[in-house]
Amino acid sequence: MNVHHLRYFLAMMETGSVSRAADRIGITQPTLSVALKRLENEFGAPLFAAEGRGLRALPSARRLEQYARIAVRAMSEAKRDLDSGASNRLRVGLLPSLSPGWLAAVVRAWDGPLQIVEASADELQEQVNRESLDTVLTALPDNPKSPHHVIQREPFKLFTGNTHEFARQRRVALAALNQQPFVLRLSCERTGMGRRLVEVARIRFKVVAKTKQEATAAALVATGLGCTLAPRSWGFSGLNSIEVAGLQLDRRIGLLWKTTKGARGATKMISALEAQIIALSTPA
Repeated sequence: MNVHHLRYFLAMMETGSVSRAADRIGITQPTLSVALKRLENEFGAPLFAAEGRGLRALPSARRLEQYARIAVRAMSEAKRDLDSGASNRLRVGLLPSLSPGWLAAVVRAWDGPLQIVEASADELQEQVNRESLDTVLTALPDNPKSPHHVIQREPFKLFTGNTHEFARQRRVALAALNQQPFVLRLSCERTGMGRRLVEVARIRFKVVAKTKQEATAAALVATGLGCTLAPRSWGFSGLNSIEVAGLQLDRRIGLLWKTTKGARGATKMISALEAQIIALSTPA
C-alpha cells in the first residue's frame, strides 16, 4: 500500500472536494482520482459515490479514515525517528593496524549510534574528503590537509612469537634482523618507508608470508613462522614486542575530520583516547 495514497485520501476527506484536495497536496485531479480508485481496489469496497459534480464519502470511507490517520501518523513518527538516528550516527573510519584497545576507546567515547568503517590510510583520507566519513582515527600523513589532532607518536617494534630466538630479548640491533624470516604486513602504511630504511642499513629479510589481514599476520608470527615490524600498539596477545636499536621508524596516530559533525565527534574521542593513552601504548 502506498502511504501517499492514504495522505491523498485524508486530504479528500478533510476538504470534501477533489479539486481542493488536489490543490492542497500539489497534484493534479486525475492523479488524485486514480489514487482513490486504487485504494477502493485494495480494500475491496467503494469509498466515494458521485454526487452532482463531486464525490460523497460513503460510510466505508468514514471507517477507513480513522485507520488511515493512525497509519500515516505512525509512518511519520517512524520517519522522524529514523532521520534522527541517521543524523546522530557518527561514521568513524579506523586503520586496520590499530589494536582492539583503540576501537574500544572509540566506541565508549560516542554516546550515540556508530558506523565503523575499516580502510587504509589513503582510503580513509579520501572518504573524509568526500564526507562519507565524519572522522577517522588513522596514521596521519606528514602534512595533513584536513583539520586534525595528533593523539600520539609511536615507534615501530619487532614482534615475535614465543619460540623465536629473540623472544626473551628486550632490545635487538637492526643489523641482527638481517636474513630473518619475515611476515610482510601489506596493509602497513609505512611499508615503503620501512623498506627504504632497512635497505640503507643493508638489511635483507627473508619474506616467508605476505598478508593484508592484521590478524593473519599476528597468527603467523605467533606460530613462529617469522617476525614482523609493527607499531608499538599493534599488540596482539601471545606476541613479544622488542625494541630495535637503530630503526628510526614511527607513525603519528590521530583524528582527521572535515565537517562540523566530524569535529564534534573528534572532540569527544580526543578526550577518551588521551585518557587511555598510557594503557594503549603499553607494550604487549
